Amino acid sequence: MKILLNDNWTLHDGNTSYPCAVPCSVTETLFRAGAIPDPYDGENEALCAEASERDYVLEKTFSLPKELLACDHRELVLEGVDTLAEISLNGESLGCCDNMHRIWRFPLDKILPENNLLRVMLRSPSAYVRTQVQRRPLWGVDSTMPGYPYLRKAHYMFGWDWGPVLPDMGLWRDVSVQGWNCGRILDVYWEQRHMQGRVTLICHANTEVWDAGVTARCVIEAPDGQTRTADLCDGKAKIVIDHPALWWTNGLGDQPLYRCRVLLEKNGQTLDSHERRIGLRTLTVSRERDAHGREFCFVLNGVKIFAMGANYIPEDQLLPRITRERTSKLLQDCKDAHFNMIRVWGGGFYPDGSFYDWCDENGLLVWQDCMFACSAYLLTPGFEATVRAEIRDNALRLRNHPSLAMWCGNNEIESAWEGWGLPEDPEARAAYPRLFEDIIPGILRDLDPQTFYWPSSPSTGGHGQSTSDPNDGDSHYWAVWHNFQPIEAFRKHSFRFCSEYGFESLPDMKTIRAFAREKDLDLCGNVMQAHQKCTQGNEKIMYYLAQMVNYPKDFERLIYCSQLVQADCIRSNVEHMRRLRGRCMGSLYWQVNDSNPVISWSSIDVFGRWKALHYQARKFYAPILLSCDDRDPAHPSLWITNDTGEDARLDVVCRLRDHTARVLREWHTEASSPAFSAVSCLNLDLESETRGTEAKRTRYLEYTLYRDGEIAGFGTTLFVRPKAFAFLPAKVEARVTETADAFAITLTSDVFAKSVWLSVQDADCVFSDNAFDLHGGAYTVTVPKAGDLSAMSAQELQARLQITHYGQIYA
Repeated sequence: MKILLNDNWTLHDGNTSYPCAVPCSVTETLFRAGAIPDPYDGENEALCAEASERDYVLEKTFSLPKELLACDHRELVLEGVDTLAEISLNGESLGCCDNMHRIWRFPLDKILPENNLLRVMLRSPSAYVRTQVQRRPLWGVDSTMPGYPYLRKAHYMFGWDWGPVLPDMGLWRDVSVQGWNCGRILDVYWEQRHMQGRVTLICHANTEVWDAGVTARCVIEAPDGQTRTADLCDGKAKIVIDHPALWWTNGLGDQPLYRCRVLLEKNGQTLDSHERRIGLRTLTVSRERDAHGREFCFVLNGVKIFAMGANYIPEDQLLPRITRERTSKLLQDCKDAHFNMIRVWGGGFYPDGSFYDWCDENGLLVWQDCMFACSAYLLTPGFEATVRAEIRDNALRLRNHPSLAMWCGNNEIESAWEGWGLPEDPEARAAYPRLFEDIIPGILRDLDPQTFYWPSSPSTGGHGQSTSDPNDGDSHYWAVWHNFQPIEAFRKHSFRFCSEYGFESLPDMKTIRAFAREKDLDLCGNVMQAHQKCTQGNEKIMYYLAQMVNYPKDFERLIYCSQLVQADCIRSNVEHMRRLRGRCMGSLYWQVNDSNPVISWSSIDVFGRWKALHYQARKFYAPILLSCDDRDPAHPSLWITNDTGEDARLDVVCRLRDHTARVLREWHTEASSPAFSAVSCLNLDLESETRGTEAKRTRYLEYTLYRDGEIAGFGTTLFVRPKAFAFLPAKVEARVTETADAFAITLTSDVFAKSVWLSVQDADCVFSDNAFDLHGGAYTVTVPKAGDLSAMSAQELQARLQITHYGQIYA
């Protein structure tokens, strides 16, 4: 039996009391009450961060039903305490919490009165880490509050190079009282054995029984509704599935889920139950040696897949603002851009179960970091004990999800010890292999033996091996951006799996206006600098813009240019890696989302607005991709990358055009594209057509992929950087028509118009395409009649439609 205690809490700051409900945090509660300003507005961050310097009390009075009071065993369960807390009930201490990544359970075996007072004393995380680091320095990244590695709290709350310093505190997941009679189910693990087209499911149920009359059985309901039942003997049961419906990732098949229940019963009455939905699949990471070194490749049901996705960070600095609906929308945006994987980065927290449920249902594989990032740690007895409990809690919670593709010990700590020039700290250095190559993998081997473990990212496997070998393991590549290397430097490398790389841009003007006034629209001004957390970030944006585009005439064009350069940079790299399919087997760009309104590497900002990069991701992660290798502009080649399980017969049309969009030459070819392959389909000799500066500046390639007569992809390649191309003034016009559930926007241009960007004044929407090129003629984009557009007419949308293209950057 379970009673939630989420409602009707009170937060006390010593002077004032504020009503709140779980999930709740100090900063969010004070903001809603008007006690502090919006922490994201202007330069309010420092003012609001002061709230974390004090202690607070959360209190709730509650009563329990007689049925729960009569249970043999009762527990108070706090599923998320952030972070340092003392818990008392009716004035009697139950215990202390020191880790927000754990589930905290306190026995309630004493007789409880009719009315109870639950009290949570929250201690200041800022004061705690400051005291610890004064006693003994411990390395962490520069953008954070010193001392944060001492506390098992989401590191990003102390600041990151995309996040503010807002070390909040509170109750961020459910609080409940739970009770059991005669026995209970502690945890269940579903082991899978695949052999000769059959799957044997082995149920491992960990139960606690204190009545001899209790029995246990498991029930499996297949996607087609058929059920099978088996009794548990010594906590185990086997069920054979003869014709299994296999679970596949997005783009390769369906995601059938089996409903698996374990029932604890006595005399026909259910005492306790445990339910999970599982997917039948085999999934591991291949580390085979080959002619290029040693691969790092996910293998699903025997198929080597190219992982396509991005890195996920927490969706807000203030945890109560992260809702199931908001997360589902973000993940749907990932699926719409053809992601098949998402990496949960190690500086945040382990997401809620609904995150993994969504990935199970929609075929997104999850690369799961443990919550350690860019830090040194001391392995004291207390720290080790709480980490062991943290890993255990999350392994038990997540291990049965079919979307869980791997566990990764940490983010960038192995590579930091190897090559970042960390301060000498023999004690912390010795703790690293003990924690990430012994303790954590040991726990996971016991609790989740069928899920691949990787000690760090990037890594070649740990144990003192080089982390920077591009021919082995996964790589993080930051020479472009952090080290000011040119964008083209990406294509000099042939990584086996690139799990981090990125490029910054500004968010949408609507997002910027949420924290900045008109007077603040200056990239070098105080407010914009306050929303740029990367060291020299704005300087790097301007450095790369100066290489790629003409100087924008105003702030809105600056936003547009920054997003164009970001999108083109990541597109160029992804297309290069996908052409290397077989050698390179994964691309996870940094990062898909934001935690606050900020200038960052994201492709979707904190309000869910797609940048140009996310529109490009929908193209460069398409299951079948046509791309151009233009490293030698006089001899470009077109490639087809097929990441589907089917061979395809395709048609390719390539045109050499001038800046008026006039066709100078045209090529047609039929191409055979085998499943899971990357092949060159057209090699061009354009030496004579691109000879001389004027020819390069006035000509470009446009190419289209057709499947069964329908357009399946397209692209454009310039022979010079955009700033050097001789764009003509373009007259771009739009005509809006409508159907019952969508608008169609038909755009025309009299000449070549590059990177046409559509937006709607005072409204948000996602177009079927954006940041696209027009080659004269007409192109139609659609947008659903939903959200802000649901009540609009075609005439109103026409009036509010805003069109930007490259030729307007400086005109």
